[in-house]
Amino acid sequence: MRKILLIIILTLSFQNFTLSAQADDIRDFQIEGMSVGDSLLSIATIMEINKARASDQYPNDKFIIYNLDKLKSLKNYDWMTVTAKKNDKNYILTNISGALSYEKLDDCLKLKKNIQIDIENIFIDNQKQDVDYASKQDKTGDSKVIGVQYYLKPHPSNEAITVNCYHMTKKSNLERVLKVAVNSEEFAFFLLNEAY
Repeated sequence: MRKILLIIILTLSFQNFTLSAQADDIRDFQIEGMSVGDSLLSIATIMEINKARASDQYPNDKFIIYNLDKLKSLKNYDWMTVTAKKNDKNYILTNISGALSYEKLDDCLKLKKNIQIDIENIFIDNQKQDVDYASKQDKTGDSKVIGVQYYLKPHPSNEAITVNCYHMTKKSNLERVLKVAVNSEEFAFFLLNEAY
């Protein structure tokens, strides 16, 4: 029941945004009221931001991960993270990721499809890439990532909105989550080429 209610809430949230304007910039896409390009200082003090720094970070620490759910109450997601460049005194967001836990893959795929429809209504001109691959988080190779990526600028840009079901096996002891992420070009380049 909770998941059905969440689908309705997320759909209505995206629809309200769609009615206000058609977007053509990744900064126009919000998750829990936050957009790439916003400053964490708009919702928290430097001391609060430092306390929200995530315990898990990328090996190459060019970008710092913060737990947004420690800085503001969430309405639609179970947890959220954001990133900002290391030593950025303005804490400008380069990535926003929201996650929802799930049990059954069918539930995640239905929610993913609803979010896709809303994204496609908001961003008319986009390149869409469906993905289905073994998760690198699970060393057995049995866990899968099933999702879609929306590229908002022409190749070679990797600036994107992604909606992925991280379908982990029970053996992996990793949580199954639907994740919606917004990646700036600079952060996307970092993920692909420098993070690990």
